[in-house]
Amino acid sequence: MKVDKPIRKAVRCYLIKDNKVVVTKYKQGNKKEGYYDIPGGKIEEGENPEQTAIREMKEETGLKVGNLKYKGNMIIEYPNRIFDFDVFVTNESEGETQEFKENTSEWIDIKELLQKEKILSNIMILDRFFIKGLIDDKYNFKMHIQVDEKENILDVKYKLKDNE
Repeated sequence: MKVDKPIRKAVRCYLIKDNKVVVTKYKQGNKKEGYYDIPGGKIEEGENPEQTAIREMKEETGLKVGNLKYKGNMIIEYPNRIFDFDVFVTNESEGETQEFKENTSEWIDIKELLQKEKILSNIMILDRFFIKGLIDDKYNFKMHIQVDEKENILDVKYKLKDNE
């Protein structure tokens, strides 16, 4: 991986229950308008990644999550920048998904989500080939996805690590 690009350290939190996942969808006016994304964001000063995941989930969906499990690292590399995500998963939440100024949030069937035209590359981990690293307690993963500015996936490298 080239390090001549700015790197943004952030988190993503996958809330998954009954083959459904909570997503955000960007509203009009956002440069990612119409795209589905997984809740998460930049780690603020003084926060650890898990605290960030909990805060971002609340800010972007209205849901309070608990019992987060660290699942691995996902690098998403664009032509001129890199996102370095700590990834968490949980199935515990309180509240209802809500609508906000910049996005809506909803529960969506994973298979249905993967068929959508406008999905960000971090949703790829929900594909049946990769999801084991996300939902199976026995594994963690490391993933590197190269994308172009139009969110087209150019290359994927993926490793599962056995926790035992």
